[in-house]
Amino acid sequence: MRILVAEDNPVTATYLRTVLERKGWSVEIALDGARALELIERERFDAVLVDWILPRYDGIDVLRAVRQRHGEPPPYVAIVTVVDSIAAQQYCIACGANAFFVKPIQPDAVIASIEEYYRQFQQ
Repeated sequence: MRILVAEDNPVTATYLRTVLERKGWSVEIALDGARALELIERERFDAVLVDWILPRYDGIDVLRAVRQRHGEPPPYVAIVTVVDSIAAQQYCIACGANAFFVKPIQPDAVIASIEEYYRQFQQ
């Protein structure tokens, strides 16, 4: 599984990389939205975890870019944020996110969500 983590906090990005690599997944990190968009143009990712508030382009911009380049199955995209509100969650899901996680992130919940998403395509 190839994962893109778009997160401007290097500590959080490294933490996510460590947790996801323990699953045997390959992880790329983008520390801003522009770098995330560059990577999305060049590579296909199975999942994208994107901070909603990023420098240069925000998480919704990244989400939309992933959806425009979708393949089959479409990549899993989760918005990760400090914004803890139902309205924010509903907005991100309406924009096309598969999931919405509030920081601090619970890695087991993220992994379970990604695995559940891909289970539906194996049936």
